[in-house]
Amino acid sequence: MRILKSITRFLTSTRVAIVVMVIITVLSFIGAMLPQGAIREAYVGAYGEVWGNLVWHLGLTDIFRSHYFSALLVLLCIMVFSCSLKSLPRRVRLATQCEYIADEKRLEGMANHAGLVLEVDQEEAALHVKDICRRRLYSVSSEERDGSTLQFASRMGFSRYGSFLLHLSFIFLLIGAGISTRLGTRHFRGVPVGDEFALSVSGGEEITVMVEDFNVEFDDNDHISDFICDVALVRGYNIFMRYSIRPNHPLKYGGREIYLQSYSEGMEGLVVTVYDSLGQVILPHLFLGLEDQVYVEELEASARIDLGMVPTVRLMLDSGALETYVVQEIVERSPVERYQFVIMYAVPSIIVYLEVVKEPFQIFIYVGLALLTVGTFISLYLSHRRLWFKVSTVEGDRARVVFGGRSNRNRSGFKAEFEAIRETLNELT
Repeated sequence: MRILKSITRFLTSTRVAIVVMVIITVLSFIGAMLPQGAIREAYVGAYGEVWGNLVWHLGLTDIFRSHYFSALLVLLCIMVFSCSLKSLPRRVRLATQCEYIADEKRLEGMANHAGLVLEVDQEEAALHVKDICRRRLYSVSSEERDGSTLQFASRMGFSRYGSFLLHLSFIFLLIGAGISTRLGTRHFRGVPVGDEFALSVSGGEEITVMVEDFNVEFDDNDHISDFICDVALVRGYNIFMRYSIRPNHPLKYGGREIYLQSYSEGMEGLVVTVYDSLGQVILPHLFLGLEDQVYVEELEASARIDLGMVPTVRLMLDSGALETYVVQEIVERSPVERYQFVIMYAVPSIIVYLEVVKEPFQIFIYVGLALLTVGTFISLYLSHRRLWFKVSTVEGDRARVVFGGRSNRNRSGFKAEFEAIRETLNELT
């Protein structure tokens, strides 16, 4: 029992919780400042031999996935849960207990109290009190004691659980963040429009993500309004899903989320017309890609374009000879060169940069956010309001009502409601 009490005292200690949170904060700051996941030589080159090796040996190169950081998060979750459990019985008791007060001095000692003599008997006065409270959505209970009627009215007792829900939301968010950090992955891919890449999803399924199109939309004032990347998911040889990815509107499928990060514009190649030395057309349209080498039967050679300072075409003839031609803008008679390559237009290319994210067990995050919203609303906008009444008989078969009330928050609003109840009872005087 002594060991159990020591463990309980440790887990519910405010000082220990502050120390743990400070350590987590410091480690998070270090993890945000230091590049994570790099090789040892990168740290040595960036910070020098001594500090680079120190960072490496201390395990600061992958803090958020380390065992000690996860252990600190687990310890913090346990401490928050222990503190919540420790205070939960008191919250339940305050929210659910039915308390009667017969001592008029206690009622008169409350911040909100009043005493009235009504022109009705005791039984009818008790019925009026119950009716007035129920019209204001109070739950009312009563009992007879020493010739007096004691009544207790309570409303929104569940607001006592607001801070408990906030603690639970904190725990769920920590669990979700920890699991996502430990088991989640993030990959960046640069994909030219018209290209594709393989993607493994849940269940071991292999699909292909094909980038079909990319567009930049403008509003009426010619300002950029949106970026749209059209993708198709392919299983085997069949497209089974199409989706338009926008910023903050990712494609979700099979436990993966694909976000649109950015894009870049470049050139895919040139379309040229090939002439002979006399200016006669040999090929009206020839596409030469920047990274492709194509075989041209009419020239009996393999052609490849090189942009460099001046666009040039390199021909590898079947005979093994290598010839180089400058891409021209107009055709000229050139008896020296066998061929002339005249540019018609450049073929633009767009590379879309996508982020493929795997974040398992996001249900913890969603539950945590829901509890955070509900707990914040309950804690800030709802209050547990309680009223105590003592109804007794005085001379002339009249009733005397002494009552008081308390609220755990929004006391100004409760005071206005208390005065309204007093005014309603005052009509019976």
